Amino acid sequence: MPATTRAFRLSRPELATSAVAAVVSSTAYVTQGSDYLARGVVGDLAGFGVLALVAAASGARLRHEALLCLAGIGLLTAASPDWPTRLSEAFWWTVFLVGLGLYVTLRQRICD
Repeated sequence: MPATTRAFRLSRPELATSAVAAVVSSTAYVTQGSDYLARGVVGDLAGFGVLALVAAASGARLRHEALLCLAGIGLLTAASPDWPTRLSEAFWWTVFLVGLGLYVTLRQRICD
């Protein structure tokens, strides 16, 4: 299976990995709260950035997008920077929604 696709819909394996990423991330947010949220959003934004760069350069999206974002979250969580935790949850939810919206808009434009 190629690493990229122009299909907008997720394949079955992508649906499965997206579900796993959602459960892992949601569980971490419930157990760790705003510290996870702050670092998680920074990790997600890094993932959205990589996804957007690949999409813009290749005209296709990477498969298993959620796992890439979860890997970014894992890196930020492991690095444990303090600066994101100084900002409010409302700020991070807003930034997450804007970042996701921008990526989804790009994704819609390049996919069939």
